[in-house]
Amino acid sequence: MEITVVGCGAVTAVGQGIDSLRAAIRANSSGLRSCARFKTPIYQSDILGAVPNGGLVDDPVFHLADLALREARAQAAATLDKFPPARIGFVLSTTKANIEALERLIDGRPCSESAQKHLQAHGLAADLAATHGAAGPVQTISLACVSGIVAIQQAAKLLQRDAVDAVLVVGVDCLSPFVAAGFSALRALDPLGCRPFDRDRNGLSLGESGAALVLARGHGEITICGWGGSNDANHLTGPARDGSGLVLAMRRALKAAKISPRDIGYVNAHGTGTPYNDAMESLALRSVFGDECPPVSASKGMLGHTLGAAGIVETIICILAAQEQLLPGTPRLTAPADGAPTQLLKEPRAATNLRHILKLGTGFGGVNAALVLRHG
Repeated sequence: MEITVVGCGAVTAVGQGIDSLRAAIRANSSGLRSCARFKTPIYQSDILGAVPNGGLVDDPVFHLADLALREARAQAAATLDKFPPARIGFVLSTTKANIEALERLIDGRPCSESAQKHLQAHGLAADLAATHGAAGPVQTISLACVSGIVAIQQAAKLLQRDAVDAVLVVGVDCLSPFVAAGFSALRALDPLGCRPFDRDRNGLSLGESGAALVLARGHGEITICGWGGSNDANHLTGPARDGSGLVLAMRRALKAAKISPRDIGYVNAHGTGTPYNDAMESLALRSVFGDECPPVSASKGMLGHTLGAAGIVETIICILAAQEQLLPGTPRLTAPADGAPTQLLKEPRAATNLRHILKLGTGFGGVNAALVLRHG
């Protein structure tokens, strides 16, 4: 039984819709820019992956998730129309839900009842599921920066055990003073904008996005064929320096997919641009692939770190890479760091028979995740 992707949707810093994302991949362009809302000394950086006009609505997380789900459902209409609502599940990935509503309440600013309800991730998930006709099981995943990959995994498990016939998976997080202040306190933001795997990298850039997938059983162009996870239990915010946790997650994903490292044609790295994450990820890739590392790139220089949406929107980038047979570049990379992956892609390039793709994620608390996609 295969788990296939039958629909995708996304709203990101490079624009609304999958076509905007596809165009940005081809051009290797970046959506990171100075954002006036965060241009104060309180924040370490105002260079962010903000959705155009994304902060101008009452309930931004619902708005972004809704837009992404509408596009994904439109692509998957022929599949979804076969099933009653009770056989359609829903999985939400988010780290902060509508935390921006809390800030408005504290400041005494207007805030609708629905925006307040969506302070709680389960309330956001319930309303999105109801709006989009998913009356089956509803799950919420909030597992730091690997939330999106784990949400895809959970959706696949619902299908594997025949709890549903299709699943809507959506990841969403929005920029907010709360999030920007938190990462500033950690001194984790690059004042010049993130530069994954660059020798001068100096931190991450925050971003916001709504990203959605529709999964179903059957034969299709893109298959979810394996996944793995681990927790290296190293530190609250820092990964194990040797990459051992990520190595374990990768090997579990490859084993589940019943393939070997040499079958992977492209790796989409987590690539936050922080010194420790990128160094750890480079070591982990070397441990799994040795001197035969496949082409590698990172997408956060394009979109910023979109937190709960990252694993899903970056999986969509992998899907587009397979469909276009185009290996994405690493936007904003200037000069690769010592020890960076040997086949680190600065610019996009044509692929030949790109079949298996490995998507990686790591997060606070030592969590690690890996996902294998198959094309064709």
